[in-house]
Amino acid sequence: MTNKGVEFRIYGTPVQTKDFSWESSLILSSNKNKVEKLLDGVDYYRLVNAPFKVEIGAKEGEEYGVIMGTNFVYDDNGNKVILANGRYASTDGNVAIGKIYPDFTGGWLNTFHYKNLDLSVLLDFSKGGSYFSTSYMWGMYSGMLEETVAINENGKNIRDDVSDGGGVLLAGVLADGTPNARRISGETYGSQFYSGPAAQNVFKSDFIKLREINIGYTIPIKKGEFVKSLRVAAYGRNLGVWGPDVKHFDPEMAITNSGNIQGVEGGAIPAIANYGLNITLKF
Repeated sequence: MTNKGVEFRIYGTPVQTKDFSWESSLILSSNKNKVEKLLDGVDYYRLVNAPFKVEIGAKEGEEYGVIMGTNFVYDDNGNKVILANGRYASTDGNVAIGKIYPDFTGGWLNTFHYKNLDLSVLLDFSKGGSYFSTSYMWGMYSGMLEETVAINENGKNIRDDVSDGGGVLLAGVLADGTPNARRISGETYGSQFYSGPAAQNVFKSDFIKLREINIGYTIPIKKGEFVKSLRVAAYGRNLGVWGPDVKHFDPEMAITNSGNIQGVEGGAIPAIANYGLNITLKF
């Protein structure tokens, strides 16, 4: 396996006056692990079998950490194929439906000083990875997620009877190329997230996070005093996240676990915002 990466950092002080300054630092990094060679006669190795639907594997000649599972079936025009019963068709076996690791990650720190007041804001971001959500699969299957009570194009709740305009009409074509016209009930729609293609539960792990805000004030101290410096600061961490494919889960939790199970989310606890106060004394 080969491992190649690059890290780029740019920093500086865009604004500097007598009473005000703005310091900024941006870091971007990218790392690629490529499986060059497995055993003779072996082009795929299963690293771990997830509890349901998918497995994580290593494929010769490709990036390390591939999500393997059943995918949608597409026609020559790129349309999803729908079965006669109105459900998605699935591939016969497992195929690559995502890669775990992001194309790049980074952080952007901005610090502002105005006289004795200072403010720092840190953003983190990630782009390019994927994960399989077991929680989403079972949440749809059991009807616990709000998507299972969505309003369809008829203005009806998808849990209403199909005969009354409820249910779901999956976008796609039949095997003969004609548009799908068969509606399925809301219950059937939810259950096929387990019985249908595993790719339905694969999401991008892209995110932008407001990782930390820190605001402080340095209290002026006269020369000769026992205390040389006194700073009081308040902070907040994990204050916001933007960009996830689905709002119910924290994509960062699915790609930072230890071991070979990265890329599979199952009952992950989301990051918790926390707040605090720091007092710094120098003597």
